[in-house]
Amino acid sequence: MSVITFPSTLTAQRIRWEQVRNDMEGRSIFGSQAMEVSAPLWGVSLEGALRNDVDVIAGEWKSLMMRLRGRMNQLELWDLMRPVPNGTMRGTMTLNAGAAQGATSILVVAAGQNAKTILKGDFLGLGSGLTQQVVMAVADATSDGSGIIALTIEPSLRNSFLVAAAVTWDKPKALFRRTSSRAGWDYSSVFTSGFGLELIEDWRP
Repeated sequence: MSVITFPSTLTAQRIRWEQVRNDMEGRSIFGSQAMEVSAPLWGVSLEGALRNDVDVIAGEWKSLMMRLRGRMNQLELWDLMRPVPNGTMRGTMTLNAGAAQGATSILVVAAGQNAKTILKGDFLGLGSGLTQQVVMAVADATSDGSGIIALTIEPSLRNSFLVAAAVTWDKPKALFRRTSSRAGWDYSSVFTSGFGLELIEDWRP
């Protein structure tokens, strides 16, 4: 099995990015209660966009779908509509303190990034392979004079991370597998269309 990175040359005309919560609800005459039974997952739907150079773009999509080999290989993908934070914080980001499994707040530091921001909806990445995770800031935050910023995130961390662990802001990528093993496309006159991917997060090798 291999990890395939989504080609930066490809575009999509429709993208859906969603969070799939693995919770279970129980109901009774006394009311209802829900509990989470496993970690939340990111889900993504992509519909390919074709330009005038249809043969080239169609070939890129066909190649990607073939290399994924159904559900065998993983796709490393970032949010194409927000590849970098809308906030102003950049630089080399690391954790300023260790973060525990299950945490929904983290401390991040970047040298020279004082009074910079991370905004609601901005994505960050931590870890790699089995610990690879993309999280979203759910509250606006501003770094202090030392470049330290306190972030509230969702979903909670699946793993613990040590102080000084790298934090990725440029195209933070999650690992996905297709939800179906079928791959196809449509021909109409000289155009090729119908390229699409339905993906669910899966970090297992």
